[in-house]
Amino acid sequence: MTTKTTKAALVALTALAALSGPALAQDSESTAIGTRATASGHSKTSFLETYDTNGDGKVSLAEFTAGREAKYKSFDLDGDGQVSEAEYVEEYRARLDAELARRRSLQIRQTYVRYGVLDTDHDQNMSLAEFQESGNRMFKRLDTNGDGVIDEKDTSDHY
Repeated sequence: MTTKTTKAALVALTALAALSGPALAQDSESTAIGTRATASGHSKTSFLETYDTNGDGKVSLAEFTAGREAKYKSFDLDGDGQVSEAEYVEEYRARLDAELARRRSLQIRQTYVRYGVLDTDHDQNMSLAEFQESGNRMFKRLDTNGDGVIDEKDTSDHY
């Protein structure tokens, strides 16, 4: 790879990283309002969503116990009354796969949004000038002291 190609690739990756922030922020926001964001869902919000079966905003011990029993039965794929390691891992794997597919879908949708921002003349073709403009904005955000270099003296951690 030539130096010019390497620099272009680095600029492209940097811009892509810079523009992925809205998608990640969107994911963080959905977590904050209670959407189950991980396969494990170890938050009070997730707990309430899972076990508050009567919708009163509280989880009684009876609701919790019934929910745990139903969950256990869902793990027992062969119905033998026991949950093997393979059954337990497979349930988690299925939840994780579903979550990863959901996140991937959100990221792909956000990629279309980012392209729409980069293609400023909306001709369905991003020019080098359009691409560089987004990089220039990113550089400006990071170069908080305006000295033309990004270093520890700059105070912004995000672009």
